[in-house]
Amino acid sequence: MTATPLEQRYRLLLACYPAEHRSDYGEEMIGVLLASAGTDQRRPGIADTLDLIGGAGRVRLRRLLTGSPDPGWRDALALTSLLAPVVLVALALRQNLAWLGALAWHNVVPDSGLIGVAVVLAPLALGLLGLRRLGALAAAATVVWFAVQATAPGGQAPAPRLVAYLVLIAVEAVALTVSAGPRHALRLISGKGILIALPWVAGVAYAGGLIPTTYPVPQLVARIAIVVVAIAGLPALIMPAGRRLAVLIAVIPGSAFAVTVLTFAHVQFYDMSVPAALASLYLPPLALAGLTLLAARRSHRGPAQPEAGAAR
Repeated sequence: MTATPLEQRYRLLLACYPAEHRSDYGEEMIGVLLASAGTDQRRPGIADTLDLIGGAGRVRLRRLLTGSPDPGWRDALALTSLLAPVVLVALALRQNLAWLGALAWHNVVPDSGLIGVAVVLAPLALGLLGLRRLGALAAAATVVWFAVQATAPGGQAPAPRLVAYLVLIAVEAVALTVSAGPRHALRLISGKGILIALPWVAGVAYAGGLIPTTYPVPQLVARIAIVVVAIAGLPALIMPAGRRLAVLIAVIPGSAFAVTVLTFAHVQFYDMSVPAALASLYLPPLALAGLTLLAARRSHRGPAQPEAGAAR
């Protein structure tokens, strides 16, 4: 039987609901809506439209907070607990290890770079030893300590790079807290995964100065090679696990650099007041982290009970 224009429009509105919800309750909701419609009604009323859209929002929000199991996020967090400190150290090599050591102690001391590396890698080491909770506590303490040292007289001034590093360590602390940790991550690593991740490993190594940044070839050839490596890394983003890992390790910490777009509005970061500068640095990572954590929480709760959205 051909659907009437009214039924078609109601089905368009039901598309706002999750697919699983539509499968369970869609026909029932359509039946109720059509039964309550007027004889010559051709369009959903304003009340029905608002009710359906509001119901869809409530169902999606409730599922986000309590929803269905999603082990993919749990595995991505476990991999983050393994990779985040390694990425941090690799990127710090580009800046000079002494800079990382200065975060551990604002007065430069002999071998301060090695001290900084040890501090950053300590949570990972604890996680690999099976002391995951202690590692999470160590990572959280590192964030607090680095922040205190940065704000001390003679410490590092607030800047996107510093905030990105702090956020990455904070993400590691969360990953150690809510996931199975780096030991589980080692079991997740496969030959195929390593092959797909190689372009990203090369990118981090290049950014950290672990591989040469100049080559005896024309600049155009070097740029083409960099583009080829970047394209080779795209398949990793097609996979859900790759996208989640990119969000946790790159997007959330990297959003601290969103403040740089203010230069297009002729607003200089270092001319801003301290509260405005801190807000512009920390709000993007906090917002992204909040949304990501809400999604990741689904992996730590049991399956949600089916929820029928109100049709009226």
